[in-house]
Amino acid sequence: MNENVSRRRGVILENAILDQAWLLLNQIGYSKLTMDEVARAAKTNKNAIYRRWPQKCYLIFAALSRHAPSIELEVSDHGSLREDLKALFNVLNLFEIIRPDDLRDVILDMLSNMTPYDLFNVINNGNGLRESTETIITRANHRKEISLSVDNISEKALNLPAILIINELVLHGRITETNAEDIIDNILLPIYKASK
Repeated sequence: MNENVSRRRGVILENAILDQAWLLLNQIGYSKLTMDEVARAAKTNKNAIYRRWPQKCYLIFAALSRHAPSIELEVSDHGSLREDLKALFNVLNLFEIIRPDDLRDVILDMLSNMTPYDLFNVINNGNGLRESTETIITRANHRKEISLSVDNISEKALNLPAILIINELVLHGRITETNAEDIIDNILLPIYKASK
């Protein structure tokens, strides 16, 4: 290892690790990728990686975050509840930059490292999907499409899009347009319009 490479620190080292992890992910896939290979490719040692990312799934999620376009979950007004929900699901197309099997494996590894309380706390409290759903429900209520508002809708109904999205990603590693429309037309719209 030459002296210039061995002296990398901070953001420069982190970016080198994330870039090599991303390259390896795309070359060999998540299941075959090891922290040893990432360390060799980034010309560093495993300890430098484990100090920052204690599990492979966190390293790959960080690499995905670095290489994916930024997610803007704030959905603009598309004129109807259905179109607003479609726009919310379309935002998640960024996951198409990673193979479905790799995304599924990363998510499953991340979920296996969480306690059930932590998992449901993330889904049920203060996440971007929940906040976007609240905005969409408020907008639909103002347009008189639904009688529900964020004041009288159940917590379960507000959390449902996030739960269904996680389900799709775990089962299929993708949210296809067909699956999104099925979820919207056959689950979400009937629930949100039930009290109209």
